[in-house]
Amino acid sequence: MHAIDDLRHAVRSLRRTPGFTLVAVLTLALGMGATTAIFTVVNGVLLRPLPYRHSERIATIWHDFGDGAQSLPAIHQLDLYDYADRSQVFEEFTIATGREAIVRIGEEPVLLRQGRVGWNFFRFFGIEPAAGRQIRSEEDVAGGPAVALVSHQLWETRLGADPAALGRTLLIDGREHDLIGVLPEDFRLRLPAEAFRLTHSDVWVPVQVDRRRVPPRNYTGYTGFARLAEGRTFAEGQEEMEALAAGLRREHPEHEASNLKVRIVPLHQDIVKPVRGALALLLGAVFLVLLIACANLANLFMVRGNSRARELAVRSALGAGRRRLAMVALSEGILVALAGTVLGLVLASGGLRLLLAIRPAGLPLLESVRIDAAVLAFSALACVLSVLVFSAVPVLQGVRTDSSESLRERSGSATRSQRSFRNALVVGELALSVVLLIATGLLIRSFGALVEVDPGYQTRGLLTARVSLPAGQYRSPESRLAFLDSLQASLARFGEVESVAVVSQLPLAGSGPLQPFAYDEDSAREWESVTADQRQVTPGFFRTIGATLLAGREFDTSDIDGRRRVIIIDDRLAELAFAGRDAVGARLQIEPSHVENRFAEVVGVVRHLRLHDLTRPIHHQIYFPFLQSPGRNFSLVLRTSVDPEALAPRVRTELQSLEPDMALANLSPLERLVTAARGRARLTLLLMSGFGVVATLLALIGVYGVLAYSVSQRRHEMGVRMALGASPGRLRRLVLCQGALLLGAGLGCGLLVALGFGNWIAGLLFEVEPSDPATFLTVAVLSAVTTLVACWLPAWRASRVDPNAVLRME
Repeated sequence: MHAIDDLRHAVRSLRRTPGFTLVAVLTLALGMGATTAIFTVVNGVLLRPLPYRHSERIATIWHDFGDGAQSLPAIHQLDLYDYADRSQVFEEFTIATGREAIVRIGEEPVLLRQGRVGWNFFRFFGIEPAAGRQIRSEEDVAGGPAVALVSHQLWETRLGADPAALGRTLLIDGREHDLIGVLPEDFRLRLPAEAFRLTHSDVWVPVQVDRRRVPPRNYTGYTGFARLAEGRTFAEGQEEMEALAAGLRREHPEHEASNLKVRIVPLHQDIVKPVRGALALLLGAVFLVLLIACANLANLFMVRGNSRARELAVRSALGAGRRRLAMVALSEGILVALAGTVLGLVLASGGLRLLLAIRPAGLPLLESVRIDAAVLAFSALACVLSVLVFSAVPVLQGVRTDSSESLRERSGSATRSQRSFRNALVVGELALSVVLLIATGLLIRSFGALVEVDPGYQTRGLLTARVSLPAGQYRSPESRLAFLDSLQASLARFGEVESVAVVSQLPLAGSGPLQPFAYDEDSAREWESVTADQRQVTPGFFRTIGATLLAGREFDTSDIDGRRRVIIIDDRLAELAFAGRDAVGARLQIEPSHVENRFAEVVGVVRHLRLHDLTRPIHHQIYFPFLQSPGRNFSLVLRTSVDPEALAPRVRTELQSLEPDMALANLSPLERLVTAARGRARLTLLLMSGFGVVATLLALIGVYGVLAYSVSQRRHEMGVRMALGASPGRLRRLVLCQGALLLGAGLGCGLLVALGFGNWIAGLLFEVEPSDPATFLTVAVLSAVTTLVACWLPAWRASRVDPNAVLRME
C-alpha cells in the first residue's frame, strides 16, 4: 500500500514540475529509442535463427583451391553426391544452382531468375508449398519431366493468385513446364554474399543432373548445403569433410592438382559475416548513448534530490524507515523510466519503419527485423537497469539523510562529495561523446576515401541492361552475332548514344565465373592453383566504360576466329605472370596441360577493374572476345551524352522492337550498382553520425546543467566577490575555468579510450588509420569549442549577479 501511495505522490510531484519531467523523459527516450532500434536490427540479423527447419545445423560447403585461386561456396555436383554417400556426421545434403531464364506468361516474355534445385531442396529447408506440391525424386533425373514451382510474388503479380493456375503450362526458355506448386509468401532463400550463380528466384525447377555428361570436377557451378545429424558439431563435420576431401584428392587428378580444401561454414554465420563488425560497433555506440543519457538523468535527479532534502528529513523525523525513504526517492525514477521506455519504443518503431522503407543495400536478413518479444524483453531489462543507474545516487542520498543536519541546512545545497560525483558524471559523458565522435570522424574519412576511389572505370553517363535472347530463335552463334550487329547499328542511330558494348557480366553485379591459368611450371603442374575473374567483352568495351588500356589493343572484329585464342589481361596479372617483360604478344596457359590448344595470346593489358569490391582488388582478370562464343544472356552498356535515366524508355522501346521475344531487365544507370556497393558503409556512417550528435548534445546539456547548478549554489559567493570589487569578466572566467577543467578531463579520457579501441573499428575503415591524427585533432577542437559555448551561458549569468539583492536575501 505504501508503494502505491509513493507512486501517486511521485505522479503529483512530476506534474508540478513539467519542465523537469519533459526533459527527463525525452532524454531517456532518445537513449532508449536508439538502443532499442539497433538491438532490434542486431536481434533480427545476428541473433534470430533462420526460418528453416533445424537452421542451426545447416552449413554451406566451401571449396578452396589454394592461395590466389577459387575460395567460394561453390562445388561440383558429383562432389556433393560423393559427400552425401560417404558422410556419417551429416544427415542430409542438397544442391542448387541458378541462371537467368526467359519466362513467357501470357504474351510478354520476362527475364527472371531461375533456381535449379535437387528434389529434396525445399524439404531440406522445411519449406512446404502454399499451394500444390514439391518436386518428387523421380522428376529430378536426367531427361525427367519438366515441372516448376513459382514464388508467391510471381503467382500474385503474373498469375493473378488464381488457384486454377496450378497445372498450367509455363514456357521457360522455350520449353513447356507444368506448374506444380506455389511457394509460401514469406519464403526467401538467404545466402552468403559470395554465393555463385544461385540467388533467390521466382521460378524453381529440378536440377536434373546427367552424371554421364558433366564437366571436370574443377568446374564448380553449384551451391551445396549440408545439415548436421542431431548431436553432432560443426567441428566434427569439418574434420570429416577434410578426410573426405583427402579421398577426393587421391581419386581425381584435378583435385590433387588444385590441392582441394573443404570448409564447412554454418549458414547463418556465412550470411551475416559482412555486417557483424558494423552491427557490433553500432550496438556499442548506442549503449554509450544510453549511458550518457543515464548520466544526465543522474545529475538531474541529484539536483532534485538536494531540493527535496528537507522533505525526506521531515519524513525521517516522523518515523519513515530507510526502505520507505528509498521508495520515495525511487518512485519518480521508475515513472520517468517507464515513460521514457514507452516513448523510446515509439521512436524505435518509427526508425525501423524508415529503415525498412530505405532497404539499405548490403544488410542481409532485413525482412527479419521487427519488434518482437525478445526486443520487448530487452527494453524492459534496459528500463530496469536505467532506473538503477540514474536513480542509485538520489536513492542513497535519501536513505542516508541525517534529518537534523538536513533541517538545519539551506534547501538545495549539495555536499562536496555530491559535487565531485556530478563532475565525474559530466567528465564521463564528455569522454563517451568524444569516443563516439572520433568513431564517426573515422567513418566519415573512410567513406570519403571510398567515394573517391577509382574503380578503374567511369560510372557517369553509362546506361546498362541485362538482355536474354529466346533459345528457339537464337540457337546458333551466327544468329546471335547477327542480332548484335542489328542492335549496335540500331542504337548507334541515337544521337545521344556515343558508344555501345556488351559484357558477359557487369561490375559489382555479383560473383562471376573464374578462369584458371598457369604462367610457369609450378602453376601448370598444380592446375587451378591460381584463377582469375573471367569476362567476355565486345570490341570497344573498355573505351565505352572509360577503362584505361595500358598496353596493346582492344578486341576487334578480326578476333572472331575462335581458332586463334586471344585475351586481354589486367595489370595485376601482367605483373604476376610477366614481371619485367612486355605482356603484349606473350602467351598465357588457360587450359590444363593435356589440352592441345591451351595457350592464348595476350593482345592488351588494361588497368585492374574493381569488379566485386570497391575497397580492394579481389582476383586477377582475363577478358575473352565475346564474338568468339556469343551467349544468349549478356549485359548491354551504352555511353550517353545525356542523363541515362531519360534515355532508358527509348532504349527499351527500340530493343523490344528489334526482338519482341527478347527479355530485358535491370535497365538502369551503372551508378546505381556503385551506389549500392557503398550502401553498407553509408548506413553505418549515417547511424554513427546520428549517435555522435545525440551523444554530444546530451554531454553539452550535462556540462551546462552542472555549471548552471554550480552558479545557482554559489550566488552568495558571487555576490560577495562582486561587492569586494571583482569584475563581471573575472566571474565569467571563474566559471569558464571550471568548465575547462571538466572539458580537459573528459577530452583526455575520451582520446585515450578512443586510441585503445582503435583496432575494434579498424576492419570497417578504408584507407584511414584508427589513430588518424587529423580526426583526433578535429574532434578535440570541435569538442572544446562546443563545450566552452555550453559553458558561456552559466558564466554570463554569474557575471550578472546583483550583489545587493543577493546579500539582502542572505
